Amino acid sequence: MNFHPAFVILRSTYAELPFQDRGHALFYPASFPLFQTSSLKAAERTPQSLSLKEAIRIALENNVDLKVERENIRLQESDILFEQGQFDPTLHLDARVGKSVQESTSVIEAGFVETGQVDQESQRLSLGLNQRFGWGGDYDVTFSQSRSSATLQEINPTFRGEPVLTFTQPLLRGFGREVTQGLLRIAQTQLQISQSVFRSQLMAIILEISDVYWDLIFQRENLKVQQQSLRAAEQLLELNRNKVELGLLAPIEILVAEAGVASRVEGVVVAEKGIEDTEDQLRRLLNLPEQSFSAPPPLLPTEAPIDTRIELDEAFLLATALRERPEIEQSEMVLKNRALSIRIAENQLYPSLDLVGSVGLNGIGGSYSTELDQIESGDFYRWEAGVVLSFPLGNRSARANVQRERSEWNRATLNRERTIQQITLETKEGLRRVETDYRRIESNRRARILAERQLSAGNERATLGLISSHDLLEFQTELADARGREIRAITDYNKSLINLDRVTGLLLERFNIETVSAAGEKR
Repeated sequence: MNFHPAFVILRSTYAELPFQDRGHALFYPASFPLFQTSSLKAAERTPQSLSLKEAIRIALENNVDLKVERENIRLQESDILFEQGQFDPTLHLDARVGKSVQESTSVIEAGFVETGQVDQESQRLSLGLNQRFGWGGDYDVTFSQSRSSATLQEINPTFRGEPVLTFTQPLLRGFGREVTQGLLRIAQTQLQISQSVFRSQLMAIILEISDVYWDLIFQRENLKVQQQSLRAAEQLLELNRNKVELGLLAPIEILVAEAGVASRVEGVVVAEKGIEDTEDQLRRLLNLPEQSFSAPPPLLPTEAPIDTRIELDEAFLLATALRERPEIEQSEMVLKNRALSIRIAENQLYPSLDLVGSVGLNGIGGSYSTELDQIESGDFYRWEAGVVLSFPLGNRSARANVQRERSEWNRATLNRERTIQQITLETKEGLRRVETDYRRIESNRRARILAERQLSAGNERATLGLISSHDLLEFQTELADARGREIRAITDYNKSLINLDRVTGLLLERFNIETVSAAGEKR
């Protein structure tokens, strides 16, 4: 499959851009530890490093919904085997013995039977093979061997053998591979639909994992911002205390600084809670059975976000989405099944006209060898051929089936049109979302730079005693807010890029996840 250059850039940049080479001072790998919580017990636990690809792999292996969907696919495969079994040959064996003793009721029999009763014994063995034709009809090959003895039987015992071939071939209703193998083809197509649904579910799970993963990155970076803001407030508090001791500031400035520290402590506490909540969400998706729910190790995301513009071709992406989205394949497969169901239903409108026939040899004698000699000679045979016509009067059930199947086809056609419209809207919205989030990065970056300059100027003015502690704390708060918004914009931008891969049907290929089609081809 040929990819647009934008996707090549996305895949390489996503994995290869150095974490520090961002062109701005947003992320602070050296300022604060990447993992820090208020809980000493949590801090002592070794964090579990986790890349996005690894998180996706673990989640897909452990996801219960995917396991259920895999079983649904296996059920579809069993349906195919069942329909294929309709054309398997069947070997049949019939072995019987019997004896009949009855009173003589014939004057002729009474003249020859002294006891007044007629005795008859028989043994019969029949071995045969029958099979249904792939184009309709069936055949049966049977060899029957019997031995009988009776009181008035001239050849006693009598051996009889009959090899017989019987066949039936529909000429109207039930004729043709499309009708005879229709249910098999429908089952095969249904398997493809199930596999396509499985791909859709895979992409939905990957998108959910990615969103939570990037949310965790945001929460961790936001904690650093809150910690830095707290440290700046603490430094201001210490500076104010020293100035008050020297008589350079009024004591109320200490209270203002202490209030600023207290409010920033709350920000740190809330940020720590955000990390723990997001980690729990990610653990739920990963479904790791070996981890303790009471004290699991912290999750340390290692993915490096990108914040560079990626040029995207709207027309190319729309065409890609309408070609690669699993929902398109599903709608086409449903239409295929509906069209085949119509043809099967229409075939049931015909009268039943079957060509039937049989041909066989027979042999009879006082010994088994005599019987076989007659069969081998071919002098004794039988055959018959003919047609059987059956015409249902009214045939309202068949007409109702045709009407229902045509309505189902119409509904499937409308659903396909609705699916195309929905995919088109999702793709356009995904493109706008990527562009909007990148513009948010640019605007929030400018706001953060201005807030840094404002705080720098405020620090200089504070040194000269030209600005109050309250105003300086406001500048610190504005800078923290600007940094938080920029971090959020960057993480949202990375989430938008993954969402764009989903709406265009390329999400599985982005993470090198292969599925197998019903034809055995890797997708």
